[in-house]
Amino acid sequence: MTELFRWETVDWDEERKKSMVFDIKAGVAEMIAMTLFVVVGCGTACGYGASDGETRLCVAFAFGMAILVLVYAICHLSGGHINGAVTFSLVLGGALPWHQGALHLGSQLAGSLFGAGILAAIFPCELDVTGNLGSNVVNPNFGPGRAIVAEVVGTFILCKVVWEAAVSPVSRAGPNAATAIGFAVFITHLFMLPIDGCSINP
Repeated sequence: MTELFRWETVDWDEERKKSMVFDIKAGVAEMIAMTLFVVVGCGTACGYGASDGETRLCVAFAFGMAILVLVYAICHLSGGHINGAVTFSLVLGGALPWHQGALHLGSQLAGSLFGAGILAAIFPCELDVTGNLGSNVVNPNFGPGRAIVAEVVGTFILCKVVWEAAVSPVSRAGPNAATAIGFAVFITHLFMLPIDGCSINP
């Protein structure tokens, strides 16, 4: 059991990638970070809404800065994915073993549920400006087809920034990759909030 589940942070070198070792600390870090991300990002939407340029800028900034802060906080523990699409791309690219990716994804899903539960406890229905705890809704003026295209583009922007700034061995960003990632989330929210609320996290 101790060889299968580890609490200490695992260094995913080539030898470890071939073994079935689960880094539990990384999974817990992803769960906590996702919980806080949902509380801050969706909580800002609950409090202000996202119906005009001013409120959309506020919500986009909250999501971007939340990712920036949380990636800095947990990157040494889990890599600071806090996003299922990012985790999936890292698994596909061979930067993360599939079994650890599955643990990350499960932790992120659990964290999102915990975050929604906390928001439900904070915001009564009559004070939630969005009326749905900040959940995304496709703007009928755009329709699902255009929303899917926007999501593909937005998710590509985020994953590309992660790979080039944080994963690439020739990147000069170092620990400041978190800043690039945070601003990638910010700019994608700026153009996607009017379309479908911006998921970039299937």
